Parts: sequence; C-alpha cells; structure tokens
Amino acid sequence: MELGRNIHLIPEIRGANTYAVLGETQAGGEGHLTLIDTGMPGNAPRIIEFLKSLGKEQIGSLTIILTHPDIDHSGSVAELKEKLGNVKVAIHEADAPRLTGEKPLKEVRGLVGLLFKAMSPFMKFKPVKPDVLLKDGEQVDGLSVIHTPGHTQGSICLYGERLKAMFAGDALRTDKNRRPKLPSATMTLNIAEAKNSIRKIASYEFELLLPGHGPPILTDASKKVKELVASLG
Repeated sequence: MELGRNIHLIPEIRGANTYAVLGETQAGGEGHLTLIDTGMPGNAPRIIEFLKSLGKEQIGSLTIILTHPDIDHSGSVAELKEKLGNVKVAIHEADAPRLTGEKPLKEVRGLVGLLFKAMSPFMKFKPVKPDVLLKDGEQVDGLSVIHTPGHTQGSICLYGERLKAMFAGDALRTDKNRRPKLPSATMTLNIAEAKNSIRKIASYEFELLLPGHGPPILTDASKKVKELVASLG
C-alpha cells in the first residue's frame, strides 16, 4: 500500500508493520531501498516479492532499520541478509546486544507472555550482528534517529522531515479510528519513560504517523499526538 511520498506499507506481514522507503537515501545511490522493521520470522520471501513489485527487480542495496529488536519487528532480518546479501542492518546501540544474542530478547509479561512462550518453538529467533549502531540525533538514509526509550532501552523513532513522516515503532500505537495511543503496558519495560518519549515525539511536526501496530495516520498526525500528550497530564 502506497502511503504517499515514496512510503509503502508492505501488506500481509505477520507481526509488526513493515515499511519500505524509496528515494530518500543519501547513502546508497540509485537503487537503494530502506526497510523499517521486518515482522516475525518467515516474512522475507513476501518482503522481497513486494520490493520487486515496485520495479526493483534487482535490489542494488538495502538498509534495514530496526526500531527495536523484539521478534515481531526483527524476526526476518537474518533471512533477508542471507537471501539478498547486500544488506546493512541498523539498530540503536542500547538494543544491539539483544539482536546479536548477547542478551535475551525482552521478557513479555501477562497473558501475551504466556502466548509467546507457547509459540516459541514455532518462531525461532536467529541472532544478527548489526552493521550500524545508531545514536540519538544521527541520520541514517536521510532519516533522523530519535531515541525513544521505554518500550525497550534502545527503542527509536525515525523522522523524515521532507517526507513529513514519523516512523514510530512501538513508541506509539494507533486504534481502529487512527488515533494514537500508548504502547502496551505488558509489552513495555518502563511505561513512565515511554510517556516521556511520546512527549519528545510531540515536539516534531509531521503529517504521517507510521506505527509498528495499528493503521497509519495520514493527516494531522503530530496534532493528534499533541492531543494525546495533553491527556497524559
């Protein structure tokens, strides 16, 4: 699904929303693509098929930027690297040890945690060594890195000023009416810190809010985030 301004939401991805961005990079030249998150394990063939449907029959180079390392966002990174070869993986430095396997993935609490444990034999996570360690304020493929901890220690959002877009990862979700809402408390390490991160997001101006879960907000997105912040007190 094309969301405008060379941003595509890749359809039928299991797990988190996965976005492809064309033409924004300053790093790879013509033919370079930027992928934001990858969903659960097993999505690589669908992602590659979609990228080729955009006219990228030969994918020159690809940067995968992970908003955080939870398996529903990073699960297909290893397979994409294996199948495509010329792939760079970028993640915030605070979350890198969980992607490499040096630290375990975040433990999920409550009923969702029990469900994840029951499904774990069927969704194996394959560790990956990132090529790029990100920090707050850096640029990657023409997008600004915003460190938004709370959901995980190294959660990030990506801001495209020219695109007027904010890729929110799990710092924010949206409901069926395309309104922003808090991340899940059971899935978030520190909800107070997550609220502070939302206040940080609200300081930016953007039309599009592209969350990891829920439908994208395509108009007046920053205004709606500010309204959410006002309700937090």
